[in-house]
Amino acid sequence: MTFHARTFCVRSREAIANGYALAAVTGADWLRRAASQVFVTGSFWAGAVAMAAAVATLKIVRRDDVPTRLGQLGQTLRDGLETRSHQFGLSIRQSGPVQMPTLLFEGDPDYRKGSAFCSAMLARGVYFHPKHNMFLCAAHTEADIAVALEAAEHGFATVAAL
Repeated sequence: MTFHARTFCVRSREAIANGYALAAVTGADWLRRAASQVFVTGSFWAGAVAMAAAVATLKIVRRDDVPTRLGQLGQTLRDGLETRSHQFGLSIRQSGPVQMPTLLFEGDPDYRKGSAFCSAMLARGVYFHPKHNMFLCAAHTEADIAVALEAAEHGFATVAAL
């Protein structure tokens, strides 16, 4: 798995086939029936490598109970960000599922605080996005979350000094 331990933003295609070009469309039965009436083609439909990667990835997801683990890691991250923001007298909003965190600063319509926060974190080797959700992945560990929270302290201190 290609992964930088402190990057909290990965492309969604990496989740299903570990970086290989593969997409999946799901939906209700009535939508699948309607879609079956439309001719669709693609460039990589005979690409066995991506399919094999997806099968292997899904086995790991099941074996390691990745959704539960990401929920726990995401909650640890969310709780840690909340605690640290209060330590610096800052009000933040966190939204989305904990596995796809979004962190925004109250009273920051131009994302000035968010950009300063993310720049300060990046200086500590952790990439957060100032106005978009991010994605945890199976490669993230408790140690990665700890590093991110340590960098967040630097980020919150930077924002508090604005």
